[in-house]
Amino acid sequence: MYQFDREAYEKRMRWFREARFGLFLHWGLYAIPARGEWVRSNERMPESEYLPYFDEFSADDLDPKAWARAAKEAGMRYAVLTAKHHDGFCLWPTKTTEHNITKSPFRGGKGDYVREMCDACRRAGLKFGVYCSPWDRNSAHYATEKYVEIYHAQVRELLDGRYGEIFEMWFDGANG
Repeated sequence: MYQFDREAYEKRMRWFREARFGLFLHWGLYAIPARGEWVRSNERMPESEYLPYFDEFSADDLDPKAWARAAKEAGMRYAVLTAKHHDGFCLWPTKTTEHNITKSPFRGGKGDYVREMCDACRRAGLKFGVYCSPWDRNSAHYATEKYVEIYHAQVRELLDGRYGEIFEMWFDGANG
């Protein structure tokens, strides 16, 4: 059973307040139309217009090492990657939904961008965190008990140790 450790919490928060400067990397399907992560909502874009971006998601020229190196050279101390935004697209090979990076053209269906960015950040000397939206516009189960199970499973996947220490986790967007 989890026990809140106030001393450990204060130590983590002190580090974060002192770090002050970090990279918050928003990247996903919404990067393709290049009009922000809220493009689907802002433009009232129907799912039929948005989902084709899934089939275009290859990012062949994307270099996580260059992102991490540039962040470190700029003086940043940490990076937070949007592992899943409100559109529900997961940047890791989750078992909870087909709406994930392994079903897209990214790295021939064998990609795990959370892993790539995590490793690049650690090599560059940056702490690594993830953003995982509780909102999921793609899930037919959203706002049901089944979705709560799915979302908890996604969070467990991100924190089960496969990515090492995740220094922080951002939860955002539950108010839809």
